[in-house]
Amino acid sequence: MSNVKTAISVLWVMFTFVIGAYYFVLTNDVQNLEKELAQINRDIENDIRDIHILEADWSELNNPERLKNLAGKYISLDFIKPEQIINYSVLPLDGELFEKPTMLAKNKKGVRMLANTER
Repeated sequence: MSNVKTAISVLWVMFTFVIGAYYFVLTNDVQNLEKELAQINRDIENDIRDIHILEADWSELNNPERLKNLAGKYISLDFIKPEQIINYSVLPLDGELFEKPTMLAKNKKGVRMLANTER
């Protein structure tokens, strides 16, 4: 009978040790996951703050008055002149310039002729 009590006592001690070790590992894992979650939440808050800053910058950079001033300063756009408008029939098709080198001269002549007639 004493051997049975000893065996049961040993089993209970081992069972208690296993449960304690499992609880320690589980607690440690939960703490690590909570730290990771806190870091992810901080990253999300930082990203949201950065998005707000970028949206403010975007709205300032896309201000129509600013864009108009920059376009006037750096891009010299004029009205379209009649000689800039051509008919598609005088343009070479893909590969025609390489197959027929004289096609380029004909097209240039056609473009000049079109530009002169539309003036």
